[in-house]
Amino acid sequence: MSASPRDLDSEMQVDKTPDRTLPVTQSNGKDTSPTVNHCSTLMEVDASHPAPVAPSFQGPITVCSMQHSWALRDHRLYCNSETWDRGGVEEVWGKEPSEGTNGQVIDGERKNKESLEQLTDMIHEFLESFYMKYGSFNPLSENDVLEHLKKKGNTHLSNRSLDIKREMTRYRAGLASAPIAGFMLSYNKHTLGLEDLSTLEEQNWLNDQIINMYGELIMEATQHKVHFFNSFFHKQLVAKGYEGVKRWTKKVDLFSKWLLLFPIHLEIHWSLITVTMATKTISYYDSQGIVFRHTTDNIMKYLQSEAREKQQTAFQKGWKITIIKGIPQQRNDSDCGVFVLEYCRCLSMRQPLLFSQEDMPRIRKRIHKELCDCRLND
Repeated sequence: MSASPRDLDSEMQVDKTPDRTLPVTQSNGKDTSPTVNHCSTLMEVDASHPAPVAPSFQGPITVCSMQHSWALRDHRLYCNSETWDRGGVEEVWGKEPSEGTNGQVIDGERKNKESLEQLTDMIHEFLESFYMKYGSFNPLSENDVLEHLKKKGNTHLSNRSLDIKREMTRYRAGLASAPIAGFMLSYNKHTLGLEDLSTLEEQNWLNDQIINMYGELIMEATQHKVHFFNSFFHKQLVAKGYEGVKRWTKKVDLFSKWLLLFPIHLEIHWSLITVTMATKTISYYDSQGIVFRHTTDNIMKYLQSEAREKQQTAFQKGWKITIIKGIPQQRNDSDCGVFVLEYCRCLSMRQPLLFSQEDMPRIRKRIHKELCDCRLND
């Protein structure tokens, strides 16, 4: 038969087995063991009062990590990546949490953020000055930015959050639609605008203005021991003969130079003719292996006429013509002008021709900088 809750509660009994109590000895030696003897009794429960109910859940329980650090150690170790090797386990288990740890981390993050902001500001300042000086970002490279930061004392650049390429891209994008109005570059009667400099970008063909001003820089760099002829010279020579160009060297003694450079532009292709005065040798350089023999004949006839005009008997005969082979060759249809300028630069500096097609993007950037700096860079 089922019983009511009150009947069941009334029949609950306490364990009749006496408790074993351990004696307690005080400092004076007296035994103070309790003598309470638990006997069997019936425990009555007042059912008139309901049992207390636990309060509902009010929110998360907060555990103080300082008081319960030992209890949470295994959890910290588990959550800490890369600490399950021997050294990592010993390090985590061997350390107590420090009140200054969080402060040091926050301070380090703050300093790192400030350093990043300073470096970013320096990069933006450099990019602005670069843009104003060169008229565009075409000759810009990441190494330019790194060199600038090093000059400013940032030799290590340990801030891993610094992404120079990203900052360059962001800054360039912001100025892409705002070219410098009226940008103009002048040097020794040569003038270049942004349209001229843009021929140095990517796969564009170089124009006469770029070729001629760069030739001026070559003459300056060699203290005029090398003479660079204007790119229009050969066209004028073919059109009007020696009489049409003899005034071009009225103030120049060609026979005192050690090297003459003649850039030849035939419709859509650039090639180069050089003259070594000491050996009376006319050499032909072409980055596609094409030979326009009539151009070397034209230059030889011009030199003979110039020798007679300047009364240089030794140079009126004895000239020889050579076609130079085994030189760097282009593998596209757009870099012939760049190859010609690099031929000129290396030959005038008595340097070997060790460049290749892969160097063209770098050489284009360097030429752009040299033109804006008005000097050849080392």
